[in-house]
Amino acid sequence: MDWAHATTGPACIDAASLAPQLILAGQTPADIAGLLRDHPATVGSPDTTTAFLAALTGHWHRNARKPAPPGLRAYQHRAAAAGLVLPGYRLSGGPLLATGGH
Repeated sequence: MDWAHATTGPACIDAASLAPQLILAGQTPADIAGLLRDHPATVGSPDTTTAFLAALTGHWHRNARKPAPPGLRAYQHRAAAAGLVLPGYRLSGGPLLATGGH
């Protein structure tokens, strides 16, 4: 995000950004999928929520492969792995982020 040119964006971005952090903190994919499905900030934009989560995960994967600093790269690897948990959960038969089930 470019804070020098900050603007109002989709409300779902904050919730989508938090989802991988909740995985890192030990929350279950089912709980997070339910939160994203039902939260007022994400309920109206499931496609945007999923797209941003995928883009954020890709960003972490790309940056985790760059040279040092090692501590940051280790975190980025963990965050990228956490970002993949929800799509993996959905692909294995977990409920979609949108309302209406599978």
